[in-house]
Amino acid sequence: MSYIVAMIPVYNGEDCIRKAVLGLLAQTRVPDRIVVIPNGCSDRTTMAARELTNASVPGGHLVAVFELERMEHKKSEALNRAWHQYAVDADIVVCCDDDTFLPPHAVADWERELAANPRLGGSSSQPVMVGNGFLPRMQRAEFSKSAELSLRRGWCRVISGTGCAYRGEALREASRIEGQFGPWTYLSVVEDYHLTYQLRRLGWLCEMSPTVWCETGSMRTVKALWHQRIKWQTGTCADLIRFGCNRLNWREWGQQAFGLVCIMFWTLWLALNTTLLLTSGLHPSWSWLFFPAIFSFIEVMHARKIRGRTPLDFILAASLIQIMAFTILSMGWIIASWYKAVTDSQQDMWDAQYACDGTNDREEVSA
Repeated sequence: MSYIVAMIPVYNGEDCIRKAVLGLLAQTRVPDRIVVIPNGCSDRTTMAARELTNASVPGGHLVAVFELERMEHKKSEALNRAWHQYAVDADIVVCCDDDTFLPPHAVADWERELAANPRLGGSSSQPVMVGNGFLPRMQRAEFSKSAELSLRRGWCRVISGTGCAYRGEALREASRIEGQFGPWTYLSVVEDYHLTYQLRRLGWLCEMSPTVWCETGSMRTVKALWHQRIKWQTGTCADLIRFGCNRLNWREWGQQAFGLVCIMFWTLWLALNTTLLLTSGLHPSWSWLFFPAIFSFIEVMHARKIRGRTPLDFILAASLIQIMAFTILSMGWIIASWYKAVTDSQQDMWDAQYACDGTNDREEVSA
């Protein structure tokens, strides 16, 4: 039987860490060790986690709390320190965020997947954003499309740290890369994308699990979503520049180029139609509905794959309101992120996201 260690890095997550740990304790294949990693928390996260260390679990499974001061390299350093302390010899390392809830079959399914394919270095869950508002539904639809694409092509470009499992041998090999202090890099703010790329470069397969999904928190305000995506997009752009264009990432370069082309197209389209409106006026035609109807049909087909979908998801998809809002926002963060990546003007984007998603608010309250 495999030796499995689960690690949960957390920063000021007293309101959700208990649910994340209990989700792992309720697995049909409970990890042999569950490590909670409070990283410079100023709330009751550590205390809440310690209350679970004596949880009664068949087989003597243990919950450990590996408390750290606020690490300079944030999540990456917390994971590396915990990995060296608890998981360096593990056969499988499961990672999940503090606001992630895994279904009871997740660890067992990952263990079977890794046993079935010796070249599988890591398997990502399919993230499902929770919440019923417009923004959570928009994010849920986005991640559903991404998971569908990864499943269709048989590999994924990011093993999401939201909820995933790595082969221990693959992590040990990644930790031996020159300049590394463990499997997770300190060079990038998107440590999961960077690690996935390195595993693929080393010859490991990285895939989206066909059966494992996870519920995780969504960004509830436009400002929080903006800063999250600025961090993700800027980190990805910086990594692409660092790695150059090659057989492993040419698709990501293509996606970035397509995004920039879309921005230019919509800019020219708006400029052209504005000019026509001001000069000779617009003359509506039924033919204008042809392409919107096609896009509406495609969006509805995608909505059928959303986990936990409701009629409102189909309405938002068919009306194109959701995809148009996402397109407008994404054009903004693509431009801003490429500017930050090219000019190397990246500030501490973790703190910017914490300030917007409420994490630092909990710190201020607890202080």
